[in-house]
Amino acid sequence: MTRALKSRLVGVVLAGGQSARMGEDKAGLVWKGRPLLEHAESTLRAAGCDSVLVSGRPDRANGFADSRQQAGPAHALLDALDQLPDDARGLLAIPVDMPLVRAEDLAPLANATMNKPCAWANHPLPLFLPATANADVREDVWSVRKLIAGMGVSWLPLDERREARLRNVNTPEDFAALSDQR
Repeated sequence: MTRALKSRLVGVVLAGGQSARMGEDKAGLVWKGRPLLEHAESTLRAAGCDSVLVSGRPDRANGFADSRQQAGPAHALLDALDQLPDDARGLLAIPVDMPLVRAEDLAPLANATMNKPCAWANHPLPLFLPATANADVREDVWSVRKLIAGMGVSWLPLDERREARLRNVNTPEDFAALSDQR
């Protein structure tokens, strides 16, 4: 009997933050006619994700609660690993506030064949995490960078054009500047 290869890739939108600097929920901000959350979900699907989950949004059919409120995206990623179906090879995660990222920016991460985390140089998100990833997580691990460093992350080289799209929209000024993008 042959063993089936795990090929399913699950997208994860990190959307459980407080949006304190923005002053309102970033997931619901409308850009180009759609909320940022919808942009993130469609980008993950276009990048080859078979399904998409949304962290910090238990009210959504595809959402789940963060096990530790206000513990940051590192713990949300660990929660996402717990949500993966048995046939998943891993997850591809992006923050909800990175609307300029494109499927072509995610494809090299999504196609990672290594059994360890994969991200762009100097950018811990977006991120591919294999289903088998685990880390010795301490209470003080709040950053994604620190989390994946402990897992032996592979950093991919990054060109300037792609790097310009890997920026977060954290303030009303950042959001206003989006009108000139893409």
